[in-house]
Amino acid sequence: MKVIIIGGVAAGMSTATKLKRNLGDQVDLVVYEKGEEVSFGACGIPFYISDKIKKGEDLIARTAEQFVASGIPVKINHEVLSVDEKAKVVTVKDLTTGETFTDSYDKLVIGSGAGVNRFVPFDKPYSNLYEIRNVADGTHVKEQLQKEDVKDIVVVGAGFIGLELVEACRKYNKNVVLVELADRVLSTMDEEITVALTEELERNQVQVLTGYKAESLSAKDDVIESVVVTNGTDHLTLTADMIINCAGIRPHTAFIECVEKAANGAIVVNEDMETSVADIYAAGDCSIMKSAITGAFLYAPLGTNANKQGRIIADLLGGKERKPFKLIGSSAIKLFDIDAAKVGISEVEAKRLGLNYKTNFITGNSYASYYGTEKVSIKLVYDAETRKILGAQTVGSGVVVPRANYYAIAIYSGLTVDEFGFMDLCYSPPFSGVWDVALIASNTAK
Repeated sequence: MKVIIIGGVAAGMSTATKLKRNLGDQVDLVVYEKGEEVSFGACGIPFYISDKIKKGEDLIARTAEQFVASGIPVKINHEVLSVDEKAKVVTVKDLTTGETFTDSYDKLVIGSGAGVNRFVPFDKPYSNLYEIRNVADGTHVKEQLQKEDVKDIVVVGAGFIGLELVEACRKYNKNVVLVELADRVLSTMDEEITVALTEELERNQVQVLTGYKAESLSAKDDVIESVVVTNGTDHLTLTADMIINCAGIRPHTAFIECVEKAANGAIVVNEDMETSVADIYAAGDCSIMKSAITGAFLYAPLGTNANKQGRIIADLLGGKERKPFKLIGSSAIKLFDIDAAKVGISEVEAKRLGLNYKTNFITGNSYASYYGTEKVSIKLVYDAETRKILGAQTVGSGVVVPRANYYAIAIYSGLTVDEFGFMDLCYSPPFSGVWDVALIASNTAK
């Protein structure tokens, strides 16, 4: 069986390594990667930039050469230009030599990922305009942040990466302005959570401009000097020694036209990662699948999902029973001195989908009250009739993300708030009160 894998990061290499373990020499596979890096921890790049992680190579799990030595051919600097699903052929360009050639497959796996959304006025290259796609990009940003003459930084986009990069920039004592088109930061979470995040940003001397659009820029030669942002009739001119574009991502799927895609260009897959075309699979940030909670399509571009999806493909192609995977949309962020997490759906999502739901929001102690003063807030979203848990969000200090993970397991298991409220959790004052705050949040849900 000949398997071609497009993309050599999380989804692609997860598929390749597991498939090689499953089938050994029975599979003839090749990985085509457009860039120079493979199998790197993209989610760790902001922490490398902040110098929490000292060396960029620490983010690379295995190099292309190491994969080749293990029997997995990885061809870097090779871009797949098109797919002929009828002939089962891909057209590939060697970006080093400029040579174009074709290669045939029995099964095709697309793990091409996603890239930064390059919108006007950031759709042209400038010497001080940066984006984060790989470890090399992180190195360039880190080097610039260490320069004394780089003082004023504008970060565009207040999603996960944007917020993490804001913190990284503040580690170097830079003046940072965060610009976000939506009416609040990290809008995948509900307002109760994002208010706390905004307060934490402002407490750390970050200027937060929500509801603002980057309208135009002033540049001399290839250097941006300032950016004009607008909010209705309000116009602000922001001085910028450096701009980092984090305003969303766009799936890399333009090279294939035959498969069904969502509005954002992500390839639609089912629970087996199959596309609408036989023998073509997709996984990771270039794909979209249905939420296990609502049945609506959910775009969840995270390395955790990409790795699981890659393994599912490898098991199916290897003739093994795949592990069950329910996509519920779990994510978390550390921002200065507080943490936040979300599992399942938010109230905004529940309202948009027209669900019959209720919510409960409480603030309690992370630990026993006599052990520590850290507080954590929890917001629950649950079905108004069945009382099944649909989502949970946590924010605060102390034990924050693990409490969201409690609820992720509850959602997987189909528990109600009443069943969860009497869960037999571990107790000791350094970890929680006698009644854990997560249990209290469930038991007070009316």
